[in-house]
Amino acid sequence: MSRYLWPALIVVIGLLVFGVIAAFVTPGPIGPDAPTLEAIEQARTEPWTQVMVAITSFGKGRVTAVIVLVLAIGIGMQHAGAEAAFLLIANLGSAVLSPGVKALFARPRPPPDVVTAITHPQSFSFPSGHALSAMVFYTSLVLVAVRLGYRKLAVALTVLAVIMVPTMGFTRVYLGVHYPSDAIAGFALGAAWVWLAYLGYLVIGRNTSGAISPAN
Repeated sequence: MSRYLWPALIVVIGLLVFGVIAAFVTPGPIGPDAPTLEAIEQARTEPWTQVMVAITSFGKGRVTAVIVLVLAIGIGMQHAGAEAAFLLIANLGSAVLSPGVKALFARPRPPPDVVTAITHPQSFSFPSGHALSAMVFYTSLVLVAVRLGYRKLAVALTVLAVIMVPTMGFTRVYLGVHYPSDAIAGFALGAAWVWLAYLGYLVIGRNTSGAISPAN
């Protein structure tokens, strides 16, 4: 039972955080959205803008899809079909979840009177797809590395995740294409989804082996 406790707890917390934000979502900014965007816009510099554009481009669906597919094939060739399936399901699921939830809330992107956007995506704003997919992508990589016994790789990926996940969300706010509440909701929903997928992996795929949890 303990192997399911931490994943289930993270799923519940993620859904609660997402639900609270979603309950207050409006077409415009909520809470500290507007002052945060204003402060970030005033702090923009051209060099940092180029860095943010470069980082955010890595979060595009095609890039992560290719990486996930290659890794899943490689993992599957190591006779780790359950882990390969988990990696594919978690990341492909996030690719479906993001546009579906965006369409449900239909929140417009921040308008010019709130912030000047540097790029101009055409989809809805809530939640941030980049934040959601980054949470799922990096978390799933860490979980697979741990399950396959690559402890040093798991530590390195954890460090990378701690850096890249919040950075990916921040780039979207910096570029003026998302409210901060979009990014936070994306993180929360992404965490809920990837750990829910991991629970499914434990129950169906490899329920006889040890599980990872934040405690270890």
